[in-house]
Amino acid sequence: DARGGAIDPITIGWGLNDMNEQFANEPNEKPRILIVDNNSRFARSARLVLDQSGKYVACSVVDPRRALETARSFKPDLVIVELIMPQENGIEVATQLEADWALHGVPVVFLTSLITAEEAKDGRRVYGHRILPKPTSSSQLIELVEQNLPCCAEG
Repeated sequence: DARGGAIDPITIGWGLNDMNEQFANEPNEKPRILIVDNNSRFARSARLVLDQSGKYVACSVVDPRRALETARSFKPDLVIVELIMPQENGIEVATQLEADWALHGVPVVFLTSLITAEEAKDGRRVYGHRILPKPTSSSQLIELVEQNLPCCAEG
């Protein structure tokens, strides 16, 4: 777009039922990405970027307390979680996913605005999960997903 690929804050109103219908009929060969972020503008725009890339099926949750139930029905291949959220932080979300027998092997990546790309280069981890700066462009988001999906990640 005119702003150099920035993630657009697009407003779309839909509830959990609409969301379930949206991904229920998608073919299973595309990797499934779950985004958990209480910032609805980021969550929606990130979902749209991933969906529109044609490479992924994406689902976003803005209430982290719904992350576990959504993950159980969506069956993600990768979960991207904002580290700092008021209702329930990213560590609590990751702990719930790890405790679930069907989800415990799904990689979780924490996003935060509290670290820079330079600080993240050393492979920092929080409770065993990668922590990365929040992407500010569509290309950064796609790169983050590609580097952390089990099928695509190197090393």
